Amino acid sequence: MSAPIRSRDRYIALNDVNRLAQALERETKQLHPEDIISVKLWVDRFKCENISIFYKDKLGPPSPGSGLDQGTFVLCIQAPFQLEAFRRLGNGFIGIDATHNITHYKEMQLFTIMARDNWGHGK
Repeated sequence: MSAPIRSRDRYIALNDVNRLAQALERETKQLHPEDIISVKLWVDRFKCENISIFYKDKLGPPSPGSGLDQGTFVLCIQAPFQLEAFRRLGNGFIGIDATHNITHYKEMQLFTIMARDNWGHGK
């Protein structure tokens, strides 16, 4: 038995595709429903994959000499190819871009550090 010709069950709508895409994204990017646990799982995964990580949650003490407040959250990620690019290109120009309120977290800032290659393109 098939669905009637004008039935919604006969066609797939764009919002159906978007809903499925969001579910898939959540499944592959959010490792746990609690954000703090999900972040910690990502940090552990990155460490196992030889990705450089600096992580300080709001509950942990700041590193000695860092000047960070107790309640500060910091997550720095640098993949091996980024470290290599920085070593090759970083002695020329380094740019820093800072944006804020890019997520649903109030007052969250994102910093991007970029080195330019020989042709002036950011890496």
